[in-house]
Amino acid sequence: MKIIKLLFCCFLLTLPFSAQAQSGSGANASDAVKAFVQGFYDWYVPKAVGSRSTPAWSTVVKEKGSCFSPELGRKLREDAEAQAKDEGEIVGLDFDPFLNSQDPGRRYNVGKVVPKGDSYLVEVHRVISGKPEAKLTAIAEVAGKNGQWYFVNFIYPGGHNLLGVLKALKADRDKPAQ
Repeated sequence: MKIIKLLFCCFLLTLPFSAQAQSGSGANASDAVKAFVQGFYDWYVPKAVGSRSTPAWSTVVKEKGSCFSPELGRKLREDAEAQAKDEGEIVGLDFDPFLNSQDPGRRYNVGKVVPKGDSYLVEVHRVISGKPEAKLTAIAEVAGKNGQWYFVNFIYPGGHNLLGVLKALKADRDKPAQ
């Protein structure tokens, strides 16, 4: 009976650690999420600032598709394809969805990371004169699977979010012409 109690106690002691490891919560996961988001912005911003014939975000979705959830990646590709088919009119995103801007800054810093269920909300701030703006650029929603982090959504000040914007744009494109 003592052996059973001892094994049961050992099992109970391991539960918090295994739950933390499985959910990816804790300081290590927050640090990893923060590093993922900052690394993405450090890589992406120079592409967005440079002049291009196509928006940087649409190229990135093709080049770095694994950085996005399947749903977000699919909706971004659909939007880019719809815009490419209709060059004469804007039928898709008319701003950079990762920088929440038509006129991006040269640097962005990641701020606070907050766990939200199975994902994390990561504050992103534009840097002006070497200091992050107090105003948020966006909140990146990030999730992970098998040690790989990916963006699930981008939430903008004022309550809008990228998935909602993409859904509304698609609904407008799908309306019958009048």
